[in-house]
Parts: sequence; C-alpha cells; structure tokens
Amino acid sequence: MSALSAAPSPAVVRLGEVMRLAAIDAGGVARILERHPRTVQRWLKRQTSPRPATREMLLGLDGVIERLAGVIDPAVAEHWLFTPVPALGDERPVDRIRAGRAGDVLDLIDAIGEGVFA
Repeated sequence: MSALSAAPSPAVVRLGEVMRLAAIDAGGVARILERHPRTVQRWLKRQTSPRPATREMLLGLDGVIERLAGVIDPAVAEHWLFTPVPALGDERPVDRIRAGRAGDVLDLIDAIGEGVFA
C-alpha cells in the first residue's frame, strides 16, 4: 500500500475534528487507545487505517471527547479520562471506553453537564 492510498476511515476523519475541539493530540489518543503515537499519526495522515475493532473504539472515543469538551475545560479532558470516577464504581472512563462501554461514560458526561455530578 502506498502512502496516502488508504481510504480515510470516517472514524479517523471525525477523530481529527474532535481532537482539535478537545485539545487532545495524537499522543493523547494513542494513550487512550493503547496504541503507539506513530500509529495514530499514520491514521491521521491517511497512510493506514485502523482495524475494525479499533474503529469501533474510535467511534466511542470520538463521541466521548466531543461531548466532554462541551462540559469541562478541554485542558483537563484527557486527565479526567484517566481518573477513577466514583459514579463509575471508581473505574476510569478510559477503561469503560476500552471495554466498549463508552455509553456509560456518555451518560456520566450528560449528568455532569446537567449539574447532577460535580
């Protein structure tokens, strides 16, 4: 496969947009997805595409990051994802995302946005 021949994944295109919105760089995304930063950079440059399971995780992450950016300061969004949260049974939001349970995190973010949790 030649460089730039990979078809852009809609999940990756959206990821680039959401990263700008939430001030999270490729290194942060790599940390969240447990991938190497160069892998994320290759996705963003359309040199490669993520595998199907990773694309599904990306879609969940996109939604979480986008909604989170509207509720908390983007400068602390990445930190929040790695902090145990009592409302999630002291699990970290990133662990729920990795487990395919981004919906739990989205529900929590909505509750925070409505003032239910501080």
